Amino acid sequence: MENIISIRGLKKVYRMGQEKVFALNGIDLDIKKGEICCLYGTSGSGKSTLLNMVAGLEKPTRGSVVIKGIHVEKLNEKQLAKFRQKYVGFIFQSYNLLPNLTALENVTLPLMFKGYSRKARNKEAIKMLKAVGLENRLNHKPNQMSGGQQQRVSIARAFVEKPEIILADEPTGNLDSKTTIEIMELISGMAEQYGQTILLVSHDNEAAAYADRIIHIRDGLIERIEVKDKYYKKFGLKESASYA
Repeated sequence: MENIISIRGLKKVYRMGQEKVFALNGIDLDIKKGEICCLYGTSGSGKSTLLNMVAGLEKPTRGSVVIKGIHVEKLNEKQLAKFRQKYVGFIFQSYNLLPNLTALENVTLPLMFKGYSRKARNKEAIKMLKAVGLENRLNHKPNQMSGGQQQRVSIARAFVEKPEIILADEPTGNLDSKTTIEIMELISGMAEQYGQTILLVSHDNEAAAYADRIIHIRDGLIERIEVKDKYYKKFGLKESASYA
C-alpha cells in the first residue's frame, strides 16, 4: 500500500528571547493510505505541532511534509486553502461549530464552498447526519446539543466530502469514557467504510487504541512506534519489518 503522507527531517524551532525551543527536532515518518495513525504524547511533546505541519497551519523551520506527492510546506495560503478543500477534513477537540447555525447548516458548509446547490448539499448533509445518529437533531443549534452530539456534527462535517485524509486534534478530549468509545467507533468505522487515512492526536489511551500504529512523541522526537497486529494484517506486511 502506498504512503499518502511522507515526513522527512521535520524541525520547528521557536525563539523565546535568546533561547531556542525545539518543538520538533527531526521527525521522519511515513503514513500509509488507509491507515489510522495516532500521534501520542503528553502536553508539550510536539504532537499537535506535528499535526499543524501536516495541515499546513504552520511552516517548518526545516524539513518537508509531502502529501500525495505535494510539498505542503512550499504552498502559499491560497494554494493551501485549495489543497485542504480537496483532500483534508478536520475534527477538533472544541468542535468548532458555528453557534448560530443548525447541525444541518454546519455540515453543509464544506459543500457550499465547493459550489454544491442548496438541494444537493442538504441531501449529502442529511445523509451524513443520519450516519452519525443525529437524524433527529438536524435543526438543533450547538447550544441545544450535548458535547457528544456536537462532536458527531463535527465528524459529519469532516466526512461529508469524503476527503482522503482526516486530521483529528484531540477529538475526544472533552468527552467522557463512554462517549469517547462511541466517537472513536464512529470515526474508525467511517474511515474504514470510505478508505480514508486518519492522523489522530491524542493523550488518551482509549482513543489511541483504535489506531493501527501509535507514534509516541516526546520532546519533539519520535520516542518509539507501537505497531498493532491489525496494521500488519491490513497492509499485508511482515512483523519483522520496520515501519518508522
